[in-house]
Amino acid sequence: MTTVTRVSDERGSVLILGVGLVAVCLLAFVVMVDASAAFLQRRQLLAVADAAALAAAQSIDLRAYYADGATAETRLDVAGLPRRVRAHVARAGGPDGSTVDRVESDGRQVVVAMSSPLRLPFLSGLATDRIRVESRAQLAYRAGVP
Repeated sequence: MTTVTRVSDERGSVLILGVGLVAVCLLAFVVMVDASAAFLQRRQLLAVADAAALAAAQSIDLRAYYADGATAETRLDVAGLPRRVRAHVARAGGPDGSTVDRVESDGRQVVVAMSSPLRLPFLSGLATDRIRVESRAQLAYRAGVP
């Protein structure tokens, strides 16, 4: 009768591999959730900035409009744009902590730049950046449209 002798004891190695696999899966889940949250926050901030720029692009200079009528020379009310953009952002309720960083206009188009702190569900201690977006809208005049 022959006896089988073990060369090495490999008991427990599957447990270590299993724990390693679970750790890698959890890390992948955390990264996926945080990346999705950052993408969605940026998308929400961009939607608010787009809407604010469109609202500002509808703010024409009423004094010139009533004096000359609607022409290709109709311009935006540049002085009132920042107030209108901030009022729209306040109504729309963007992400928490979002701010309007810049409102610029040349009379024909308006540029709205906004930012918001990045809030991640899991790795929030590592994220100190701000999400920054910029949106443009233009006053479009179409002559002779019935």
